Amino acid sequence: MSEGHEMRWGGLAGLASLVLAVVAGTLLRGAPRITASSDTIALYLTNSRDVIMAAAVLYAAAVALFVWFGATLATAFRLPDPNSDAPAVMLAGFVLTGTIGFLGASILGGAAYALTAHPMLIGLASAPYSAVAVVTTLAGMAVALPLAACAAAIARTGVLPQWAAWFSGFVAVIRILGALTVLGGAGAIAPGGVLATYLPGGLTALWIVVLSGLLVREHLPVIQPQRRRTPGPA
Repeated sequence: MSEGHEMRWGGLAGLASLVLAVVAGTLLRGAPRITASSDTIALYLTNSRDVIMAAAVLYAAAVALFVWFGATLATAFRLPDPNSDAPAVMLAGFVLTGTIGFLGASILGGAAYALTAHPMLIGLASAPYSAVAVVTTLAGMAVALPLAACAAAIARTGVLPQWAAWFSGFVAVIRILGALTVLGGAGAIAPGGVLATYLPGGLTALWIVVLSGLLVREHLPVIQPQRRRTPGPA
């Protein structure tokens, strides 16, 4: 396809966003759970300010690349089927997810900075920290939107292999189930827990790798925009 190389750059952006997010998550691997005491959370935010700020910057860069990746996917599906709403819904979902991710990283970094600059706020440390964890879990609903739209677009256009549509739909369902754990989950299904965060996040990371890989390999057919046929002579 004529847009092949641009699609490849979008795939590379998706892989780069995942790498940055993994590095940021590694920096925050020692973060306490939201069920920890307020003193534990406050001590972590105070002593790990530089690490948290670095992770916030990496997450912000990852969000920008993630949206680029989403725009590329939306374009790939829009070209063969310009009358479908799926590409627009997909792009809107990526932008919504990116906005939530950027705000979450900003709140976490801002809380760590504020606590070190204004020690009198130390008693409020657990509030923004817990809020970020809950918002991150609820963001699964937003992530499910572009995943579901991607599944519909693949099934409709055949631009990517059909198994990718099933995989996208499966990950969308897992993201929704993970988001529902905020209704009262505890232990492994509490916000920030294994089933609420790590399992949906791992599957989403795998989805990004798969879809980005298909774009990088330019595993796309030659796409020509559909044109409406003008009626011929009777």
